[in-house]
Amino acid sequence: MTSIEVAIAASMELGRIVYPEYIEAAVRVGDDVAILTPDAIITLPIQTFHNYITDWLEAICSL
Repeated sequence: MTSIEVAIAASMELGRIVYPEYIEAAVRVGDDVAILTPDAIITLPIQTFHNYITDWLEAICSL
């Protein structure tokens, strides 16, 4: 997973833009992805993470 993918998932989860340079860490723990930003710790199921990325790519491709 790249910082851009993590930033997309974090942005979608928080409902605001999280830039890749503000991602401090992203770790896969079992069936979850933990994302650390300066002001939040986000834990997502891996399937939700994949769904966010897929939805974002579909939105970009449909433009």
